[in-house]
Amino acid sequence: MRRSRSLIKAEYPRSGSEKFLKNRVMALSEELPLYRDTYRLLNNLLILTQDFPRFFRYSMGSRMVDLTLDMLSLIYKANSSYEKVGVLTEFLDRYRMLQMLFRVCVEQKVITERKYASFGLLLEKIGKQATSWKQYNERGMKKQEDKRQ
Repeated sequence: MRRSRSLIKAEYPRSGSEKFLKNRVMALSEELPLYRDTYRLLNNLLILTQDFPRFFRYSMGSRMVDLTLDMLSLIYKANSSYEKVGVLTEFLDRYRMLQMLFRVCVEQKVITERKYASFGLLLEKIGKQATSWKQYNERGMKKQEDKRQ
């Protein structure tokens, strides 16, 4: 049975009502802004790599898509694990590799600087969100260690 959008909004409010927050400990991975932006990056990247020359499509393009899929997987992992810092560090490593591959594509003239600029904005947004999430968890771990002592 298919639910209407209004029913879905009523069940999952975005405003953060107190009742909703008390009953729900962890957000679904698909609802995280980081996940949505990374998913958008993957969809745009799949379209972009179809226009790559053959050599770059199968070397750089497939590597970029694989990295983005790994990043989505790591978001799931970080959201469901208690120790998020290690997983988010791994996510940021893949993110930096993806940034580097984009820069190489621009230098090799596989994509234009204009196309890279649109991807760059999305990449920057993803990087800021992941870094903030990691820093938040690092502060939380430090507070827990201070309480133990």
